[in-house]
Amino acid sequence: MRTAPLLTLALLVGCGGDASDSSGSPGSSASPTLTPPPAGEGFQLAMTPFTAPAYSESWVCEVYDSPNTAYAPINRVEYLQNEGTHHMTLSTVALAGNRLEPGVYDCNDLYGDASLMSDQLMFFGNQGAGEGEMQLPEGVVADLPPNLQVIHEVHYVNATEAPVELYSVLNAWTIDPDDVTERIWGGQVRDETIALPAGAETTEWTRCVMNEDVEILFLASHMHQLGVRFTIAPFDGAESGEIFYDNDDWHDPKIIQYDPPITVPAGQGFEYACTWNNTTDQAVTYGLTADDEMCNMALVFTPFSPSAVCEVVETSDGVLWAP
Repeated sequence: MRTAPLLTLALLVGCGGDASDSSGSPGSSASPTLTPPPAGEGFQLAMTPFTAPAYSESWVCEVYDSPNTAYAPINRVEYLQNEGTHHMTLSTVALAGNRLEPGVYDCNDLYGDASLMSDQLMFFGNQGAGEGEMQLPEGVVADLPPNLQVIHEVHYVNATEAPVELYSVLNAWTIDPDDVTERIWGGQVRDETIALPAGAETTEWTRCVMNEDVEILFLASHMHQLGVRFTIAPFDGAESGEIFYDNDDWHDPKIIQYDPPITVPAGQGFEYACTWNNTTDQAVTYGLTADDEMCNMALVFTPFSPSAVCEVVETSDGVLWAP
């Protein structure tokens, strides 16, 4: 198994035909060292560079149209971004019937009361490392629809006394549609009722089971700065097994690719747990800023099935989250 960024969702049912991709990218190129794929082999997505002031938290969203003009069967991704980026995501709300005015936004303003966020479908995400790539197995792809409106989101905390130019650029490499053998899907399971007393260590856990048979390709964690441990164990619907995923660094999502994939039949799944050490003098709860906390497990699997989810069946606080 190996670590890799996370390409979470394939959005196409059935084959969409040839991938007639453009090698252009929206906005300004933030890294001249990441050459766009040649025409017909992929395309590049890039955020317009943005300056993060000294001692600030920047949460920036740029809205633009993806440059691929046909369904794009993506088999490999490479990216560059600022080292230590809290998170970067590519998502869309267009599939829910929303169209946004293109441009650069403060994400707090764009999402507002979070109703827009509830319609988001994320298709790529990573954090921490300044560069990397993800290679799907031969013939396995994430299909991206053409002319999709993208929300390119970057969350970065500048703890230095100097401004930092933020950049995020990604190359999506495609394969011939005739060579596609399988498509991926994925999602997240979240704990949104986190309650961390001041000056205390707290652990919360969640158990979920798949509603369909799947083969797990990737698992990943997400916590904020008070997180000290994230674990995943198998759950057979009645009992939890031994921990097989263990991450003690909240900066690093530890996105693990499993080869061979983990076979999970319907009715079985995972128990994941988060441990935090709240060293502050304030209670901390779930939220989107660096001062709030999260406990999210992400998973990517085959076969492609938008109806496949890991359904929460039990939690440490009794609250059952539903996507």
